[in-house]
Amino acid sequence: MNLIPHQYQEVEDIGNEIIDNNARCVTFISLEGNSGSSTVCASVAQRFKANGHRVLIIDLNPINPLKLDEIAQPTGPEWCFSDITCQLNIIEHNQVDLLTMQNLSNLESAKNKQVMKEAVERLSQEYNYILLDMSPATKMNRGNVPLHALSLCSDMTIVTVGLGINDEESLCTSIKNIKQGGHQHVRVVVTQHHFAPLGEKLIHALERHRNRWPRITQFLINKVNRQTWLFHPH
Repeated sequence: MNLIPHQYQEVEDIGNEIIDNNARCVTFISLEGNSGSSTVCASVAQRFKANGHRVLIIDLNPINPLKLDEIAQPTGPEWCFSDITCQLNIIEHNQVDLLTMQNLSNLESAKNKQVMKEAVERLSQEYNYILLDMSPATKMNRGNVPLHALSLCSDMTIVTVGLGINDEESLCTSIKNIKQGGHQHVRVVVTQHHFAPLGEKLIHALERHRNRWPRITQFLINKVNRQTWLFHPH
């Protein structure tokens, strides 16, 4: 995972937002995945750690488990959120503590909002900030932790959006679902920009006129295709 340096302005702004809202437990979630939610979560953790805070990341994303660079996966006994075994299975990497879903014996304990509330309260006695890395909002299934399970313990929810990946409709729908799940303090962070190369857009626009002007359309498309720089991703 490529972490964003903790001194970067983007990470600084997110950290300040968390501090200003006195949010000690923060949920990080993307809409569909691949928009950098786990990277932002880990980078904010590194930022807080650099400022002298004790930070715990809890991985609640079975679709794409959080993996920091060269992390040694835990090989300890099974654990659950309902007792002290969750504290005993925390591992350290780059001075940031991490609790992964590996060896979680009972997923149902993570789906119970009262159990999660009590678990976070216990962990908050040892940590200044607890960051929850969630499954994508639009990919919830029986194997994931539902949004409502974190409604009692999460003080803020940060939704990461990739322009060119996520459209306005999916964003509005996901924000509505997140709020219906009991998350009221929701913030949106744009993390990536994925746009089709200009050449593809030009050809798509020209194709709409092919029936009316077939020869000139093909002439212009050939011209565009010869400009290879128009097809470089940006």
